[in-house]
Amino acid sequence: MADRIVMVNGLPGSGKTTLATKLGAALGVPVISKDAVKEALFAAVPTARPGGLGAIAMETAWGLVADAPGCVVLESWWFRPRDLEFTVAGWRRCGAPAVVEVWCDVPAALARSRVEARVRDQALYEDARHLANSWEDWAARAQPLALGEVVRVNTAAEVDLAALTRSVRG
Repeated sequence: MADRIVMVNGLPGSGKTTLATKLGAALGVPVISKDAVKEALFAAVPTARPGGLGAIAMETAWGLVADAPGCVVLESWWFRPRDLEFTVAGWRRCGAPAVVEVWCDVPAALARSRVEARVRDQALYEDARHLANSWEDWAARAQPLALGEVVRVNTAAEVDLAALTRSVRG
């Protein structure tokens, strides 16, 4: 069971996946990405509904965290008003280990432009729908979950990975 979770959070397009991958390598620990799990599930069941698949992917990610020894990096977009209760439940299933949340801080306009530039499966991700229906609310109310220490990182620029690694190592 994981004894430390480094949660990488932030708006879609804030650089979470890129940062989580680099951070996991620097720490020498596994990286569990909700989107990677979601893609694997969609490959197995391409008729699954994207919304339902997202919840299943997150449940699966928490199961993988619970099974991982030591430290693990867990990467996703957690929107506090929507996801806090489910995140606390997942964290508790893992035995409530220590948490450090890396918040990818980036101007909402830059994050949105990154999402708009993405080339990925829209049947799975529905980016255009999320941008039209949810982005304004997400941008206005995005904030860390704050289950533990929060480390804010400016992901609009190059991140000092060595300094970040030191700060999350504990």
